[in-house]
Amino acid sequence: MDNDRLIIPAIIILLVLIAAIIIAFAGNNTFNSGNLYFEYPKTWSQDHVVGDFSNSSVYSEVTLTSNIPTSASPTSYIVIQMQKKSQGTLKLPGTNEIVMNTSNSTVGTTNIGNIRATQLATYGPNVCEKVTIIETPDNYLILEYICPPEALNQTETDYNTILQSLRIQ
Repeated sequence: MDNDRLIIPAIIILLVLIAAIIIAFAGNNTFNSGNLYFEYPKTWSQDHVVGDFSNSSVYSEVTLTSNIPTSASPTSYIVIQMQKKSQGTLKLPGTNEIVMNTSNSTVGTTNIGNIRATQLATYGPNVCEKVTIIETPDNYLILEYICPPEALNQTETDYNTILQSLRIQ
């Protein structure tokens, strides 16, 4: 008879523990340093951070990594860099020249919040890569993912989560 009274509280405690575990592993982590804020899924971890993403920093970088278990080479990378604009003029090759020299490439523009960005993407048999370049008055912000083709869908989804939550102050 005493065991029957303990079953319901035990079930309730078990359900609360399961809910706590689900909440702990669901949702997003946040990155907030200097002028940069974004959210990224908990399946990604910060590998390293360089600089402080402020206007006084010449160069800042954060690398996120995730292991996709279904891939032959499971590690995927998302790298976010911010670099100070230099004085003077730098003549870079146009995006058409870059794309024409790379097979399976695309180039486009997109809006991230109210900021215009250029995106370059290359999808090969061994690696997939996408670069988003955002120009602010003082800096260039470059977001890039590099992943094996098997991890492309998950990496692209997580990369878009970062872009959608991105705030540059």
